[in-house]
Amino acid sequence: MEMSDTYKQLIAKLAEELGPATAQHLVSCLDEATAKPNQVEGVLLLLEELTEVSPKVARAAIESFPDLQQRGRLSDAVAWLDLGIALAESSGAIGLKFFKESPLVLGLIEQPSVRSLVLKTALELAEQDANVALEFLRVAPDVVTVISPDQLGAWLEIGFELTPVDFVVALEYIRQIPSVARVLPIQDARAWTTFGLKLISQNSFGKTDYFGTIEFLRTSPLILGDLEDPSVRAKVVTVGSLLAERDPGAGIAWLSESPRLLRAVPNEGWRLKVLQYGALVAERDADTALAYLRRAPELVSVIGESVESTARFEAWFTTGMEVLAYSVEGARAYFALESQKALTSVEAALSGVPLRQVARTVKLFVQGLCGTDLAIQALPESLRQDTSARATVSRDGRIISLPALLRRYPTAEENTRLYLVMAAHEAGHLEFGTYRLTLEPLADLIMAVRQKYGPMKQAAPDTLAALFRLYPHRGLIQDLWMLVEDARVEFLLQRSTRVSSAIYSGSRGRQARRGR
Repeated sequence: MEMSDTYKQLIAKLAEELGPATAQHLVSCLDEATAKPNQVEGVLLLLEELTEVSPKVARAAIESFPDLQQRGRLSDAVAWLDLGIALAESSGAIGLKFFKESPLVLGLIEQPSVRSLVLKTALELAEQDANVALEFLRVAPDVVTVISPDQLGAWLEIGFELTPVDFVVALEYIRQIPSVARVLPIQDARAWTTFGLKLISQNSFGKTDYFGTIEFLRTSPLILGDLEDPSVRAKVVTVGSLLAERDPGAGIAWLSESPRLLRAVPNEGWRLKVLQYGALVAERDADTALAYLRRAPELVSVIGESVESTARFEAWFTTGMEVLAYSVEGARAYFALESQKALTSVEAALSGVPLRQVARTVKLFVQGLCGTDLAIQALPESLRQDTSARATVSRDGRIISLPALLRRYPTAEENTRLYLVMAAHEAGHLEFGTYRLTLEPLADLIMAVRQKYGPMKQAAPDTLAALFRLYPHRGLIQDLWMLVEDARVEFLLQRSTRVSSAIYSGSRGRQARRGR
């Protein structure tokens, strides 16, 4: 069958760059690639038009044809060339980049209907801004996997709104559409970009600095992805935007800390409540809001989820807002739990016994028990760990550290008794020589352990910790030692208490007999 003049003309045009054999093979494949009529005629006309716009770009397009054919995308050749012409009319450099990169991009999009949508959308974008169109095409394979076709226009519209603000910001937004679309719905995307724009600042030379905004666009999707609940992500953005409006640094600090802080809050309902109240504080003062946001999750985590917990939290928050009404500095100290009033409010919310309330009683108790002047202090960062924090003794044996607050039992009397028991146990370790232990009585044991587990050439252990390291499972032997030592101390404490009670009872009996 004789070829038409159109086929011959297209083969001749392609052969200028690709050679006759390759050109003929391409035209044959082009004709078979689609059921659409006049595919060959359309490609020839568009190549001629592209040559008039830029011969250099037209040569680049012809050189890309084999790549397009290899990836099985010749059926998109007409729309592909049409987009290339629109880009080349705006910028020859952009046209060259398009024809070099686009075969790979189209090869990554499997569905023909989706490829058609991408090319059509890019063509519409090219009519407004060629750079935005090219950037969209580069991210299109990711975009179409996370955004439905009906929402694509809304996402891109935000990019065009950013273009007059700063061209670099707009391009970065386009690049990050796939990332942010995975963590935020379109209805929250505008608030997200608004947050980022509030991070624009002035550098030391008085020029506009977009660095904070660019970094926000790049990193915030990953941070927001650490937040489990979509509704919480949106609230985090809202609070961050309010903070950034007053202090960009506060907005960045909150965003980076939010996943860690909110993980301490037990459920989505409480997280939303914490953020809702945080927005109210952020409308007044950024530093006060940061203090609140850093402490509120800790307070919620120890209040629990009882019926009264909401009322307790709201009472604490309301008091803080009352302080804020007349003193910003006072409110910052209150929400940071640095003021006496804040500590009192927290204690009321927790319904527990704070150590400072019973510290003197505990001190007198342990001093009477072991006859040694000991100090009582709170364990650092123990407010949220009252159910698991273990009492400790300082290296010099002069300080017993206890949890800052105990609420393990429902009544204050039971929690106070627990303080006394914990302190008595640690005082028992001091009284009965746990910390005065020497290794001389264990010489036979040390020799046996060295012979069985450790090289004899090594120096003999001089501490209990060094002895434990000779064992193959040092953690296990250390735990066993502590269990036995705790049992020994408890036994001696009980015996000492019984003897003291017997002496006390006998003394009372003799006094009673003398009285008679």
